[in-house]
Amino acid sequence: MLWPNARIRHPRNVEIQKQVAAVRRDNPESAAWLGLLDAALGESENGAMWDAAVPTPASERPIKAPVLSQTEITIDARAARSWVRRLLTLIPTVNPRRIDGLALLEAAVCHDDVRIDALAAAGGVEPHALRVLGQMAALPLLQACARGLASALPATWWEGYCPVCGAWPVVAEYTGLERKRQLRCGRCGTGWAIPLLRCVFCDETDHDKLGYLTPEAGEQTRKIEVCHSCKGYVKGFTTVRALAPWAILLDDLTTVPLDVAALERGYHRPPRPGYALEASITERGPVGGWWRLWRMVEVVTKQPPPTSTNLQNLRQPPPGGAA
Repeated sequence: MLWPNARIRHPRNVEIQKQVAAVRRDNPESAAWLGLLDAALGESENGAMWDAAVPTPASERPIKAPVLSQTEITIDARAARSWVRRLLTLIPTVNPRRIDGLALLEAAVCHDDVRIDALAAAGGVEPHALRVLGQMAALPLLQACARGLASALPATWWEGYCPVCGAWPVVAEYTGLERKRQLRCGRCGTGWAIPLLRCVFCDETDHDKLGYLTPEAGEQTRKIEVCHSCKGYVKGFTTVRALAPWAILLDDLTTVPLDVAALERGYHRPPRPGYALEASITERGPVGGWWRLWRMVEVVTKQPPPTSTNLQNLRQPPPGGAA
């Protein structure tokens, strides 16, 4: 079977191009991750396809559930599989034919690492690599959902996890002259405000159990918020205005020394998302496509050839049947 050449879209936004190039120059060890992010940001500019997939929020979802919880996301199956396949080709050790693109997309949207690891095992892929790739694959869809569902968000949101996709925040922003605290999601880019003296992860409000770590060099615009109760941490940035969604992930990468400082002192980010979405992705357009055809062929080729014994069994009538 001949595969079409992978056609990765690159961002047309000049500012994104400049920032990605600068980060790549300063962080050559992160070239593979930046390649995936660059592709995801370029795909995000293909807005019509992803905007069409934004679902209607479930009317019966729990009061503390994000708006994507229990939704059914109907997506152009062929286009979505094509996008995931193009992304998979960026990892040389991955065979795109062995990974179901829609299954990976759904598991990534739900932040379900167990399902992603199962797909990795079935496809012979290193699990962590597929987790990272899955999150990049979901980025265009999640950011479209954040745009399309902004009007459906509650007026106030007191939870530490994202009101759209349920992820924990990547950063706490302090914006403007008043330095209002706003949490930002690295997946969908959503921002939401919660009280200053309150842990994002365990809701601790005792100021004696909350603190900050600051760089030794006296940097005043970067710090680490820490909680002594749950040992969680989140990075804090002071900005003039809110970061663009694409800039959140780039800033997260360029401030890895803050993560290292927090980890060395026993703090950590939670391994699981703040809320399990239980969303599903259904197909619109031609059902199945190349992946289902490939899997059918693969299954057939793995069947043992007929033998004289099982051919005899095929000719024998079932018990109690007519001779």
